[in-house]
Amino acid sequence: MWKPVRLFWFKRKFDFLQYRKPALIISSLINIAALIGIFTAGLNFGIDFRGGIAIQAKARNGVAQLDALRATVGALNVGEVALQEFGDPSTALIRVQRQDAGAQCVAGAQRVMQRRAGADWRVVPGAAGTGDVQFTAPSALDSTSWRDAVSHVGLTVQERQLPRGAIATAKIDMTVEQQAEWCQQVAIKLVEDAIGANYEIRGTESVGPKIGDELMVSGIWAVLATMAAIALYVWFRFEWQFGVAALIAMLHDVLSTIGLFVLLQLDFNLAALAAVLTVAGYSINDTVVIFDRVRENMRRYKKLPLIELLNISLNETMARTLMTSATVFVAILALVLFGGPVLESFSVAMLWGVIVGAYSSIWIACAALVYLNLRPDQLRPADDEAAKAKA
Repeated sequence: MWKPVRLFWFKRKFDFLQYRKPALIISSLINIAALIGIFTAGLNFGIDFRGGIAIQAKARNGVAQLDALRATVGALNVGEVALQEFGDPSTALIRVQRQDAGAQCVAGAQRVMQRRAGADWRVVPGAAGTGDVQFTAPSALDSTSWRDAVSHVGLTVQERQLPRGAIATAKIDMTVEQQAEWCQQVAIKLVEDAIGANYEIRGTESVGPKIGDELMVSGIWAVLATMAAIALYVWFRFEWQFGVAALIAMLHDVLSTIGLFVLLQLDFNLAALAAVLTVAGYSINDTVVIFDRVRENMRRYKKLPLIELLNISLNETMARTLMTSATVFVAILALVLFGGPVLESFSVAMLWGVIVGAYSSIWIACAALVYLNLRPDQLRPADDEAAKAKA
């Protein structure tokens, strides 16, 4: 006969909850520090939330070389750049942060003009406090030629902005907000010029700040709705004390994970938001297993003190907790080491989530049951009858 494989060959009687007070103090300090960091240092929001530019580029020959693309686009001084394979290995999605109005944008416009219209072109900012831009051509141009010239940098001018007669210098009137929108087109053309020899531009898209704000609001509601739904499930599945304890543990995990993003200044994008939601789901999975054993033992040992009963339940489920956490940890560690910058935010958050999820199930969720004064007589009679019927 085959004998079952046991992770622990010795008798397990570890007193987990003797450390509940220090654990709660440390966890409270971490969460308070995370909240302070969120409101002071703030999160390093990615393109998804700040807005920016998305460019779809297909390699003219072979596959897309993401590392070389990242170096090329990064050297353009257009801010944060994120790349990923898009659809097939020959196509890349290049995302660039939203551009601000100012001298850097105008300097980029001059580079585009000199490449597309001639090396003698000059582009300088207009009066301070405005979004005006002044163009100087190598020779006098009429209004039609000026319209064609400024189109090289993505400007569509109105008739009233065009010069009368043939002149060599023209000023385009814009507000600061209009210049900021124009700067997105300048950045797109800078990228096109830098990679155009090896890549075909299949499409471009500008993500405005309004869309980023909408994604942020939707993300916050997604996190809150997820936590509320999980807490309600645990409440109906067990008793209200379990639901409150699970909600406290999830809140701890979510806050500490967000605090990690603040501390390391990792990009907080849609992938990071997905990681936060996954951490909440992973944490509650382990918590529900422990809570199920706690409830079984409460029916079995009705006279046993709660702390001792919780320690028994934790020891009985510890093998499962360690094996599950270790397996997920190894898989996520591979993502951290080899996933590259595209998956960095997601993988680092998940790695932290595996650790903090196991921790919170023991020293937050179970410790909360002690302070909520859970007792065997609070178990639902219907559950007891169902348990007897199964027996």
